Amino acid sequence: MAQPTAAAVPKLYLDPGHGGTDSGAVGNGLREKDLTLDIALQTRDYLKANYVVDIRMSRTTDVSRSLSYRSSDANSWGANAFVSVHINAGGGTGFESYRYTSTSSVTQSMHTTLHSNILSAMRSVASVTDRGKKTANFHVLRETNMPAILTENLFIDTSYDANLLKRADFRAAAARGHALGIARHMGLQSGGGSFTTTVDNTTAGRFTASGNWGVSTWSSLKHGADYRYANPVLASDAAWFKVNIPAAGNHRIEVWHPSDSGYNSATPHVVVTASGNQSVHVDQRTGGGAWRSIGTFSLAAGDRDLVAVSRWTNATGYVIADAIRVTRV
Repeated sequence: MAQPTAAAVPKLYLDPGHGGTDSGAVGNGLREKDLTLDIALQTRDYLKANYVVDIRMSRTTDVSRSLSYRSSDANSWGANAFVSVHINAGGGTGFESYRYTSTSSVTQSMHTTLHSNILSAMRSVASVTDRGKKTANFHVLRETNMPAILTENLFIDTSYDANLLKRADFRAAAARGHALGIARHMGLQSGGGSFTTTVDNTTAGRFTASGNWGVSTWSSLKHGADYRYANPVLASDAAWFKVNIPAAGNHRIEVWHPSDSGYNSATPHVVVTASGNQSVHVDQRTGGGAWRSIGTFSLAAGDRDLVAVSRWTNATGYVIADAIRVTRV
C-alpha cells in the first residue's frame, strides 16, 4: 500500500520594496527602502517563530533588485502567496493596500484578510486612517503567478505618519499585522520555533550609539559596510542592538566584530535576559570576521534593546560594535 505523502509546507514570498541604489520615497529623515526591509524582516521572523511556513525574500539586505527579478524569482520558486511591502508618499495619511486590476476570488479574499489584520495591528498602537483596498496595474501584482498583494504603510512625507514610522513599536505592530494576515489567509499551522535574526550597526532603527562612537570601514573583517569603535572608559556609554523577540524561550546570541591586536581584550557585552542583565567579556584582538557565540540565554518576548556593547572596561584598546545574531534554540 502506498504511503501518504506529507503535505507541502506553504511557500510565502516577501518583497521589501526598493533597496540598494533605489531609496524609494524619502522624507522626514526616513528612506522607504530602510522601512520596508525592517517591516518585512520582522514579518518573516514573526511567521517563522510561530508558524510552519517556507519564506523566501527578494532581499534581506540593502541591495538593488529589479521589478522583473522580484516577480520571476517568486514565480520560479513556486510561491503560494506574494506580499510586497511599501511606504507611501504624496502628502496623504494612512494605510492602503493593492491587488491587480483583474484577480481571482482567492486574491480578493487574501486582500481583505491582510488589509484588515494590518490595519487592526497598527490601530493597536496609534490612530491610523483606512484609505481602503484598491486595485492597480503594478508590475509585481501583474506579473506574479500567485495571489499577490502590495501594502502601502503610511506616508513618509507626512509628519504624523513619519513620526509613527520612526517608532519601533509601530513598525513591529505593522509587521505583526502582515504576519497574522498572511497566516490566516494561507491557513498556516501553528508551531514554527525556527527564529533567527541579524542586526547590523547600520540596520535602520535597530542600533543606537552616542557620538563618542566612531564609524570605520578600515578592517576587511567587518560584517557589513562599516563598524563602530570607541575608547574604553569607566562610564556608561553603551552601543545598543535592538531586537524583536517574537516568543519567549532560549536563544543563542552571537557577535561579529573585526579583530586586531590593538583592540580590546575584554569588551563587555550586556544581554537583557528574562531574569536580568548578564555580562560577557569578549577578546576582540582575535577571532574576528566570523560569528562568535557569547552564550544561550532565556529571553522574554518583545521588541527592546537586547544586547549592549559597553565601553566600561579596564582593558586597553578600542571596543568594537559591529553586528549580532539571535537564534532560538
